[in-house]
Amino acid sequence: MPSEDAVSSAPPSVAGPADSESKPKSHLGAWICLGLVAGIVCGLLFGEYCAPLQLPGNVYVGLLQMTVLPYLVLSLIAKAGRLDSRQARKIGLVALAFLAVLWLIGIFMVTVVSTALPTVESASFYSPSASVVSSDDADLMDRFIPTNVFYSLSREYVPAVVLFCLFFGFALMAMPRKEALLDLLDLSAAALSRVNLFLVRLAPFGLFMFAAAAAGTLRLDELARLQAYLVIVTVASALVCLVILPLLVSSLTGISYGRLISAAQEPALTAFATGKLLVVLPQIVEKCEHLAEEQADANSPEQTMPSIMVPLAYAFPHVGKILAFTFISFAAWYVGQKMSPGETFVMASEGAISSFASPLVSMPYLLDEYQLPQDLFAFFILPGFLTARISDIVGVAHLMALTLLVTFALQGRLRVHWQQLLRLAIVSAVCVVGVVGASHWYLSRVKLDYDLDDRLLSLSIRQPYSDVVVYRSRDELPNGPAHNGSTFERIKNDRVLRVGYHPDHLPYSFFNEQQELVGLDVELMHHLARRLRTRLEFVPYEYDTVVEQLTSGEIDVAIGGLIENPERLLEVGFTGHYHSATLSVVTPDHRREEFVTLDAMRKQKELRLAVQTGDLATAGEQIFPNIEFVTIDSYRSYFDGTAGDLDGLVIPAEEGAAWTVLYPGYTVVIPKPATGRPIGMAVRLEDQEWRNYLDRWLDFERLDGDLDRQQSYWIEGNGAKELPPRWCVLRDVLHWLP
Repeated sequence: MPSEDAVSSAPPSVAGPADSESKPKSHLGAWICLGLVAGIVCGLLFGEYCAPLQLPGNVYVGLLQMTVLPYLVLSLIAKAGRLDSRQARKIGLVALAFLAVLWLIGIFMVTVVSTALPTVESASFYSPSASVVSSDDADLMDRFIPTNVFYSLSREYVPAVVLFCLFFGFALMAMPRKEALLDLLDLSAAALSRVNLFLVRLAPFGLFMFAAAAAGTLRLDELARLQAYLVIVTVASALVCLVILPLLVSSLTGISYGRLISAAQEPALTAFATGKLLVVLPQIVEKCEHLAEEQADANSPEQTMPSIMVPLAYAFPHVGKILAFTFISFAAWYVGQKMSPGETFVMASEGAISSFASPLVSMPYLLDEYQLPQDLFAFFILPGFLTARISDIVGVAHLMALTLLVTFALQGRLRVHWQQLLRLAIVSAVCVVGVVGASHWYLSRVKLDYDLDDRLLSLSIRQPYSDVVVYRSRDELPNGPAHNGSTFERIKNDRVLRVGYHPDHLPYSFFNEQQELVGLDVELMHHLARRLRTRLEFVPYEYDTVVEQLTSGEIDVAIGGLIENPERLLEVGFTGHYHSATLSVVTPDHRREEFVTLDAMRKQKELRLAVQTGDLATAGEQIFPNIEFVTIDSYRSYFDGTAGDLDGLVIPAEEGAAWTVLYPGYTVVIPKPATGRPIGMAVRLEDQEWRNYLDRWLDFERLDGDLDRQQSYWIEGNGAKELPPRWCVLRDVLHWLP
């Protein structure tokens, strides 16, 4: 988040409250605020003309990330190593126990408030990263266990790095002559802090560019969705600060709720105004000491624990940082992949451990982990001026609650006030249900127009060939003599290329809203005809007739995302594969959990899955004897319900994603481990010369980068994302720009 605290990404070590108190006031927070505001204004004025600023903005964010993990390693080891064993034993278990409780509260709140996100019509095109799936056990091992700490550092596996640092630091606690190493670690961390301080001074300029590019390209429908993130993070923060933490402390220490809120006001407002939690540590120490003294009796020890606990607790992530991971829930909801409560709980738990690092590292890491577009990170940065300050308020409540609970526990004054604890449970439950329900009601009434289906059906061939005929039926074909010779020779002599297409094979071959035949394979055929300088004729086929059409010479090549398999290779020849298919199951959104792994599918009983070809049904029954595979005429019959009562559709994920754009109530599930299959173009089995030519032509298309451009445009949906320039003041209001 672009507050001074978050942007710095490596907060300076805290030796004690006095250090912070002696530091001169800085106006950097005000300059950062000014840079963000100026960037947003610039984006509104110039619109998409600010898009080039995204590159230098990303460069600046990358430079900020540069020092995060090295600083994390050095500072964590040094902080843990400087604790003496007696002090660590006295404070450690109690503090960690209460810290775990507060973290669980944060994780629970992320899970609960994420349910406020309403169900909306949403879908997304296929993303290649969706098929890159590793084994769950190996993935968890890599992320949490530093079997090779250098590998963990290179992959930015923050939980594993933190675990390594804590073990190393605890080992140093009992080591003799450790001061030289700890001094070196402190010196190195200080050097990184100086690097970071230099970069932070550039924050007004760097964040100006980032905010200008984000605000200039952010569309109004995206802004409407962004408010969902602001709502859920604000709701979660308010519940934690005003209800859960104060009532928890009150029920265990006897300090009244009103007194806690009154004491927290000054540091909370100061933290909100400055955007830096560090500067209010002396205030938090003072407030906690006063609250503890008010509850003390004659036998109570002197109040020195807050001055130790506050700086120590500051080194650990607070609940406000955990609540920021509601952004990952929002990001999944935004792209139509809303996470279940179980998935959200796991994500928030992983985020709690990852939050030792800056959100500049942990957020991109989790976006990658849950296969969400990195472009959404701009949505996290853009409102950061506000959300970072809300997080700092939660940080104040967290530090005060943790300090008071540990202080009272170590002094033997912790008492469970059961009546107040019951009130905590009732009031918290009522507030959570009421506020989350109200948020859900509000967000469900925010109008979010779904138009991705219209944009998909508006796609067209970008550079169409001039001499093209599309037959909608085989009956329209002119009568001609059968041809059994070389296809390549016939094409050269007759100057006609006949291509077999399937009319309903999104995104490879389909009719758009102008009733033009379009798609990835169709556009490739336009390129081929231009190379051959022949007339291009498209002839429809069905799966049960395509072999006969190829054999008779009615068509020269069959397209449409055809998957190569051993059964088909017995009847037709295939070109070398120019694309790959990832097998998936398309099912209604609420049933996605039934198909997440192949083992889960094998355990299902009485499943009926649709397939479009008999050979796929035969292959599926051999692998899944518990599943009934039903052959259907077309994919569309599954989605419109005319194929009968079916539990899912087996389909390449690339095609399934396109169909779910038209039918957003369905979702694409790639069972783990992912299974890939090659895609090629079919020709007559004995027509080797023609097949060789097509292979060499595909090599040229691949080397020229055209195949990658076609995949980006048709399969990954970048063609459907090409929209008119976004509204901006200088063009649409003042008419100063073209």
